[in-house]
Amino acid sequence: MNNFFATALIMLLSLLSGCVQPPLMVGKAGPAVSPEQVVVYFPDRPRCNFETLAHIQINGGYLSLESMFRKMRMQAAAIGADGLYVLHTQRMEIREYLGNAKAIRCLPAGNGVT
Repeated sequence: MNNFFATALIMLLSLLSGCVQPPLMVGKAGPAVSPEQVVVYFPDRPRCNFETLAHIQINGGYLSLESMFRKMRMQAAAIGADGLYVLHTQRMEIREYLGNAKAIRCLPAGNGVT
């Protein structure tokens, strides 16, 4: 019976937290910023030249795009990104959203890494 409760608790915590993977770092993280400072670029591409700090992937667990974007912004902010370039979103049949994005840092004019 204890295994049943342990399994149920793990499943409930997974559902409540969403299926979030840690960001896959491809650049150098900076000091954390507030999630409100992270600009979400969706569906348009960022208008700045940028460097990619990390890839962020959400595999369901969110019932709205806004809640999924909020979680992505929190992850991007934690590594010092000033932008979130959303590459893909999908609403699954079970009414959950999944998506992936790049946590980016806009570069000063004249620098051309994208």
